[in-house]
Amino acid sequence: MKLLLPFSITPDLEALSEKDWVFTSDLKVDTSFTPLDWNSFDESALEMSLKLSNQAEGSFCFYRYALTVGEMPCDRFLKTLAALKFDELFRVNPGDADLRFRPEVIARIIASFAQTYAHPDFILMGRQKQVGDNACTPLLTAELLGWPCVTQVIEIEPADEHRLRVTSAVDGGTAVQTISAPCVLSVGDAPCTYLRVPTLKDKMTYGKKAITVMKLEDFPEAEVLLSSPNAELCSLTPIHREREGVLIEADTPEEKAEILYRDYLKGRLERL
Repeated sequence: MKLLLPFSITPDLEALSEKDWVFTSDLKVDTSFTPLDWNSFDESALEMSLKLSNQAEGSFCFYRYALTVGEMPCDRFLKTLAALKFDELFRVNPGDADLRFRPEVIARIIASFAQTYAHPDFILMGRQKQVGDNACTPLLTAELLGWPCVTQVIEIEPADEHRLRVTSAVDGGTAVQTISAPCVLSVGDAPCTYLRVPTLKDKMTYGKKAITVMKLEDFPEAEVLLSSPNAELCSLTPIHREREGVLIEADTPEEKAEILYRDYLKGRLERL
């Protein structure tokens, strides 16, 4: 069974202080000094694909394609996937294109790659990423391919050589379905969030696998979308999520504790 795993690498925006949120003339924030990390939903999808092999117990195998759109620093993460025995690794270099809020372009790249290069049975990807946060890419990819899409996936198990047993979160509970190929699976808040760490031996043995670097020009349909955007980024506004609080003023810690109990905790404790 062939699996296509598109994933994204995002800067750690929580590492930015308030004074670092300065927008340039092209409405970007300098994140060159922040560490990079897996997009959390994509990381869950990557780990799920590895667990499938463990659950299949050698009865049938999974062939994994890893695909990301990004610059050269993403190669470090692709090498990690190579050490985890992913079969083929691809990176699409976006060049000067700004794809932060262009899910239709990313979806077109994934769909074209699936149709031209990978021919997967399933596409397994995170529902959204930290930058952009639109949750549209899996749905648009399924629409372009004409495939069904299962959203909010939290667990995947092998059913047989051509089907997967998929658990997804729904209102009030979970739904378990046996899904036949082809299908796009959009991973939500899955319990298996973290990708396993490859051993040093596997890094030495498999980590030097070649990475195929492609250009945006290799996907002319995506280039057409870039040249004729249906929306324009006009402004960015930071969202302040400060918690409300009350400063308790008193001369000693004991007096502050007494005020805290009398004015805020006593009534709550009495209602318990």
